[in-house]
Amino acid sequence: MLQWEGINPYRYVPSDPALAGFQDTEVYERLNSPEYYSIYPPLTQVFFAVGGLFYQGSWLPAYYVLKAVLVAVETSGVVLLSRLAEARTVLLYAWNPLVLLETAGQGHTEALLVPLLFLSLWAVRHRRGRVASLAIAAAGFVKIYPLALGPFLLRRFGWRAVWPGAVLGLGLSIPYAAPYTLPHIKASMDLFARLFEFNAGPYYLVKHMLWFGTGSDWSKTIGPAFRALFLSSLPLFYVLDAWLDWSFRRASLFLLGTLFALSTTVHPWYLLPVLGLGVLGARPSWAWLWLGLCSIGTYLFYIGGPYWVWIWMGWGGAAVLAAFRLRTPRTPWAVPSSPDVSSGQESHGRF
Repeated sequence: MLQWEGINPYRYVPSDPALAGFQDTEVYERLNSPEYYSIYPPLTQVFFAVGGLFYQGSWLPAYYVLKAVLVAVETSGVVLLSRLAEARTVLLYAWNPLVLLETAGQGHTEALLVPLLFLSLWAVRHRRGRVASLAIAAAGFVKIYPLALGPFLLRRFGWRAVWPGAVLGLGLSIPYAAPYTLPHIKASMDLFARLFEFNAGPYYLVKHMLWFGTGSDWSKTIGPAFRALFLSSLPLFYVLDAWLDWSFRRASLFLLGTLFALSTTVHPWYLLPVLGLGVLGARPSWAWLWLGLCSIGTYLFYIGGPYWVWIWMGWGGAAVLAAFRLRTPRTPWAVPSSPDVSSGQESHGRF
């Protein structure tokens, strides 16, 4: 709505008096964070502008238009997935209750992100570095963190996997460029490390251990420390990718999985990218699939239902399944259909 009035969506918090003309709407009344700047990157803002075009005194038309677009994009992602794996692998993702709930049901923007990740996997398989670059850049401008996958493409395709995405990112950023844009986005990002917490198993474990050991609340320290640990681990991921010749899917899954394991806030819909990456490969990542299913139970928090049991069952069960996976021999699940992939080869790396 702001964009159609020529207002930069990163400029104000929703409760700012400058936006008084928008604060008597149902949309404003339903906001759960009116005191925070928008954290959504430019491509997501373009998507939101589509909804704003259909807001005509009621939020319902815009709501259904946005959900229709999300379902269409999600369907295209399932079609892409069908080009990457067998039918049972496709169904393992497409019929996953969490995927259905968070995309067609809740309308979260991960429905835009996951198909772009599938597109990057398809492009890597077919040695199309420029397409992979565009897919990862677009994913990064839906949610910021996929930009960390860029160096994996650089090793495989060289600079041709960089400049197309950089051009796309520049084109998406220019309409929103202003001196306040990055500081305001950073201010909201800091909230996720210092203030917000939800369904974060490792974070809760460390927090409660320090609580019992010292009698103090270390929340404001653990979050920034975990974020610093993740950022400092990125070079290690890139080195391991080159040294061990990881597949692009495995490298991406390890990096994104580490991000969520070190996050203080893991809402159920955050897990869709690792579910999508996790169903591919020789064996599905049952640990992430289990965590995704248990995370649905955390919604009971909002109606006063059991919350902690789902966290310990989800993260604890995922840890057990991950340990069991390491101890068991590798057995095939989905055999890629493309000859260059079934032989385990791609340009400068594997799918």
